[in-house]
Amino acid sequence: MKLSFLRSWGLSFKFALAITTIVAGVAFTIGAVIVVQDRQRFNQDLEERVLLLARSVAVTAPEAILRNDSWFLYQSLKKMAGQEPGGLQHTRVITAMILSPEGHVLAHLKPKGHPLGLRLKAPDGEEAALLEAAKSAHSAKVQEGSGVGAKGFLEAVIPLFSDEKFLGVVRVRVSTYEVYLQVQRSALLVIGLTLGLVILGSLLGALISRRMVKPLTAMTSGLQAVRRGELTNIAPVPVQDNDELGELAAAFNKMAVELAEKKMLEEQMAVSEKLVALGRITAGVAHEVNNPLAGLLNCIDTLKKHPDDKELMERYLPLLDNGLHRIKDIVKSLLVELRVEDTREMSDGSCLDDLREIVEAEINGRNIQLVWDNHLDDQVQVYKGQIQQIVLNLLKNALEVLPDGGTVTFKSSNNRGSVMLEVDDDGPGIPTEHRNHLFDPFFTTKPNGTGLGLWIVYRLVESMRGVIEVESRPGHGTQFLVTLPTTNLGA
Repeated sequence: MKLSFLRSWGLSFKFALAITTIVAGVAFTIGAVIVVQDRQRFNQDLEERVLLLARSVAVTAPEAILRNDSWFLYQSLKKMAGQEPGGLQHTRVITAMILSPEGHVLAHLKPKGHPLGLRLKAPDGEEAALLEAAKSAHSAKVQEGSGVGAKGFLEAVIPLFSDEKFLGVVRVRVSTYEVYLQVQRSALLVIGLTLGLVILGSLLGALISRRMVKPLTAMTSGLQAVRRGELTNIAPVPVQDNDELGELAAAFNKMAVELAEKKMLEEQMAVSEKLVALGRITAGVAHEVNNPLAGLLNCIDTLKKHPDDKELMERYLPLLDNGLHRIKDIVKSLLVELRVEDTREMSDGSCLDDLREIVEAEINGRNIQLVWDNHLDDQVQVYKGQIQQIVLNLLKNALEVLPDGGTVTFKSSNNRGSVMLEVDDDGPGIPTEHRNHLFDPFFTTKPNGTGLGLWIVYRLVESMRGVIEVESRPGHGTQFLVTLPTTNLGA
């Protein structure tokens, strides 16, 4: 029988149940052994009593049989049934008789139902078997009936001899009801003791299990806090003993302290990384914006000095326009990254198909083949803005490295609880010296690039606790592989 239902119960209850079961089992086993031994002892005592009764008749019966003195035999049976020597006062004689070797009644305690000289009648098969066993007895023995309680009996059989001549047999039958009552009292006493031990064991088991499980419960609460990420809110477990549980509690407390320290270090590192990133972005923005601003200011200063010079106007207006658009693109990229990170709109995987027309418009008739293989269905829920921005930036980056034509491939799938996004191109590849700077803000090898596209991709992937990998060899193209856990995508 499977006990799978116990799995949902608490450990303290299981401990208490186990202790109670063991105590009850041991108590019941010991009690059963005691009851069986008591029954055997009571039964043996009763056998000795009934043999003593039968022998009290057998002592004088042979001489009376030889004299054919049936009255003396009857008086012996009657006296035997009424005597109360020692411990025999509670022994009730059911019947007694003296039979000839052929089974004829020589004397009977109930003469009206069993006339003298007639063969003793056996009302059923058990009585017939007992009669035959008594007639064939050559030594004293005790026979037991099959009845239970008030119907049970023991019968002593004593063969009678005179000068080695078999004269007959004495049969004395007593009730085993006394034994039954004594065994019943013993059983009730054992049951009472067993129940008492079960109650005591239950209380003891509850106390022991509570003491044992208390530190485990505290550790479970601490582990749940760890699972929720609350590493600094783990309460220490009190160490009460020096046993295995005490060692476990001490180890847990040490682990809690180390986790709290680790969490604080991670938070400090995160703040430091944000400050470093902010400094880099600030420096990059200052550098990227300051360069065109210096040129723009020079152009404006020259135009102020020569407001009527059309030739200078025609030369400097395009420079002003390009410089302002350059600043606009940088600010726009930063605003897009911030806006996308703050959105949490959910959608299924088919939202990526909306990008296909945008990418085809970017190709705009160039000799570039787009291979589109989106396997994310409506069973996968994703953050629409973030995942679209990741794929779009990677595809635009791939298109920009294929000025003379080639193939760009996009693949997506749901693999073992993770969303896989892959963008390949067969372009010139990434030089080895540029690999370590791919995701740095404002790093670019394109004349008109801002250097923010891959940085935005990296930030978005990191915000969703994903991983981005790059494989590239000069002359053999580039592959970007993004892995996003669905647990952080809402799937």
